Amino acid sequence: MRAARAALCLAALFVLAGCGPDPRQAALCQSILPALLGGNERAQDIQAASDPAHRYGIAIGFTTDGEARTLTCEFGGGRLSAGRLTLRSVILDGQPLSFARMVFLWRAFGLEPPAELAAPPPAAPPMSPARAWAYFLQQLINGLALGAVFALIAVGYSLVYGISGTIQFAFGEVFMIGAYLVVIMLAVAAALGLGFAPAALLLTLAVGGMVTAVYGWSIERLVYRPLRGAAALAPLIAAIGLSIALREFVRLAQGAGNQWLPNLLPARFTVFDGGGFPVSLSGTQLVIFGLALAASAALGAFVMRSRLGRAQRACADDPGMAALLGIDVDRTIAIAFALGAALAALAGFAVALYYGEVDPNIGYLAGFKALTAALLGGFGSIAGALAGGLLLGLFETFWSGYFGGDYKDAAVFAVLILVLIFRPQGLFGAASRPREGDALFPIR
Repeated sequence: MRAARAALCLAALFVLAGCGPDPRQAALCQSILPALLGGNERAQDIQAASDPAHRYGIAIGFTTDGEARTLTCEFGGGRLSAGRLTLRSVILDGQPLSFARMVFLWRAFGLEPPAELAAPPPAAPPMSPARAWAYFLQQLINGLALGAVFALIAVGYSLVYGISGTIQFAFGEVFMIGAYLVVIMLAVAAALGLGFAPAALLLTLAVGGMVTAVYGWSIERLVYRPLRGAAALAPLIAAIGLSIALREFVRLAQGAGNQWLPNLLPARFTVFDGGGFPVSLSGTQLVIFGLALAASAALGAFVMRSRLGRAQRACADDPGMAALLGIDVDRTIAIAFALGAALAALAGFAVALYYGEVDPNIGYLAGFKALTAALLGGFGSIAGALAGGLLLGLFETFWSGYFGGDYKDAAVFAVLILVLIFRPQGLFGAASRPREGDALFPIR
């Protein structure tokens, strides 16, 4: 009898010992705490998690600036389990960390994710014809929105090239500055009590366009005009240097981190439902389409109908003869640079609203893709740049939608290589153009 009682007491001691926290798990959870909060917290209590949903876990009570908080680390397997630790989830103040943050933690601490999370997802069942058609239409809408952004920047490239014969490589950075101006102006509007009303968005668009137009005029006056008669490589090298200088200027002035915007146009409109797949159109996409159409129509009317537009076409035809006829060639080219910069600012405005995030590097890749769109449509042709931008946006979106996004940039620049090899004048450009001014906006 005494032996049985002793055995029961010994078993109870083992059970009670198993109820305590695993030292390895506790040490790992304590290490996660400063990684998440920066080391300003103070741990007060460490115990095995009592919540049945996290029975293989460690709960840490701590304080931050006098506020009581909790951190729970959920592990796979039982306590005191042998082998590697399997960290399944981390719950801070009752909210589980996102999968992306868990990936960073696994990598930071040299842990392997749970097997069921690391396994590839099961293959999706084949879509019904109605669902496949709805998915295609959704990608078409998304591609047109992206293509409209490319088209606005590409038109700036073509406008400047058609008049001056030079490529303004810094348009990508001007586009980035336009996106930053959206964030800055909306912050100013919020500080003035205007909030994010339509009037604040219109004011942001107007101020951003004017500021970037000044950037474009200054770039032509200070960089391109002194090099107009220089060797062909001099403006190209200056443009690359200018692009790097503008990007670094914004990085130093605004910081290298991302700047975020709230979703200012959250409304979404369902076009139709195809087999359980709703095809939607967002308010931001409608704004992008409206901006692209309005800018294209206004630019076409300006180039074809206005006196300054005729002067620009005359400079594209023969700048020497235009000067003899009394046209101020320098002023005309500077205005073309300013117009191209304002169009890039429109694209920056659209991207900032669409993605809600800007950083100093967004102009680098966008500028090269817009240059690809201008070459695809026919460099020096505004109508070709519009068509090339839309085609490139559709190509990139459909590639991402059907083949994945890993190689979409490689595919886009493969298109550039193929166009340069097999049709260097672009898809909509003529093989020979005796009159350059006619190609500036060949819509009659």
